[in-house]
Amino acid sequence: MKVNVKWGKEVFSDVDLDTTQPPMVFKSQLFTLSGVPPDRQKVLIKGGQLKDDEWGKQQPKDGMTIMMMGSADEIKVEAPTNAPKFVEDLPGVPQLLLSDIA
Repeated sequence: MKVNVKWGKEVFSDVDLDTTQPPMVFKSQLFTLSGVPPDRQKVLIKGGQLKDDEWGKQQPKDGMTIMMMGSADEIKVEAPTNAPKFVEDLPGVPQLLLSDIA
């Protein structure tokens, strides 16, 4: 079956959902689409919150909209370990030596 998933202002249309598989498989699909790890997802289906191990009373229907809440992982950006050096950043004597070369 295909469902729509609303996450914040984004809507993922026609997401495949197989209720014969555990809900964690569906949450993994949502992770691929949104970047929100399964342990930080809160998936709300009409009637309650989806658990990780069983569908319970939450039986999705074809074409229905499911709401997901959660924040995606931050992308870690690190400063370069060996930053480029510019002639202007060098002390006076090396600047003079390099200016003779150019």
